[in-house]
Amino acid sequence: LLLSFLCANWTTIFIKVEEREDCGPGYEKELLGFSDVDKIGYAMIGLAAVAVFFAFVGGFVALRRFARIPTIRLASTRQAPELTLATGMTYHLFNSHIWSTGQDAVKVIKGE
Repeated sequence: LLLSFLCANWTTIFIKVEEREDCGPGYEKELLGFSDVDKIGYAMIGLAAVAVFFAFVGGFVALRRFARIPTIRLASTRQAPELTLATGMTYHLFNSHIWSTGQDAVKVIKGE
């Protein structure tokens, strides 16, 4: 959207400068850096292509990171376990602990 606005803005400025009689030849190139209106369009198309490329690269990187997030899987099926709640329950809690040091603490948490 921003690139479309910039393209329209630069094209309008270019045409207005080109139509002015008090400006010398080549003034539009000196002012905007473009010698032709088509070159403004090509520059905007190029910038849009670069933006789309970076969006795809960002999406690809995000998908790769998401795929590497560790999840709990059943050893027998390599699928996520199906967690069910009893009637009237709202939450499911997985208490992980070290048997030698954390068993008493987890028992207290479970009892609350």
